[in-house]
Amino acid sequence: MARLVTFSLFWLALTGGVTDALYHGAPAVLLATWVSLVLYPATQPGIRLGWAVLYVPHLLLRGFWGGLDVARRVLDPRLPVRPGWFRIPLSTNIVEVNAVLGGVVSVLPGSFAAGVRGGALEVHVLDIDDFDTRSLEAEERRVLRLFGAPVAAPRHTGGHRGHN
Repeated sequence: MARLVTFSLFWLALTGGVTDALYHGAPAVLLATWVSLVLYPATQPGIRLGWAVLYVPHLLLRGFWGGLDVARRVLDPRLPVRPGWFRIPLSTNIVEVNAVLGGVVSVLPGSFAAGVRGGALEVHVLDIDDFDTRSLEAEERRVLRLFGAPVAAPRHTGGHRGHN
C-alpha cells in the first residue's frame, strides 16, 4: 500500500495534479507498483522513512566533504595519495544493508567499496595513513538504524586503522 501511495504522489507531482492525466496515470501507477513488488518484495528489509529524512542531509554533507578532499589531493603539488586496501568486518549479513553501506562508503572522503567477501567489506582508499575505520563503523551503525536492524556496540578493535 505504501508503494502505491508513493507512486501516486510521484505521478501527481509530475503532472501537477492535472485530472486529465489520471487516465494514463492510474495504469502507470499500478504497473509501477506491481513491477516494484516483483523486483523487491515487501517481505525484504525496507528503509525507515524517519531515519532516511535524518540521514540524507548527513550523507550529502559527507559527500560534499569527500569531493573537496579528492579535489584537494588532485590540486596539491605534493599529491598526498598513498592508496591501499582494507577489509572491514561487517556487523550483519543482510545483503540490502551491506549494499547501501557500500554506496555510502563510496561517498565518504577518499574511499570506495569494492564489495563484500567473507563477511568483510573490501574498501579501496586514497590514503592508507589517513583512513579511520571508526568513521566507517559509525556509518555502518547509521545504515543499520536506517533499516531498523539491530545495532551492535562500537567494535574499536585495538586501533583505528583497517586490516590490510
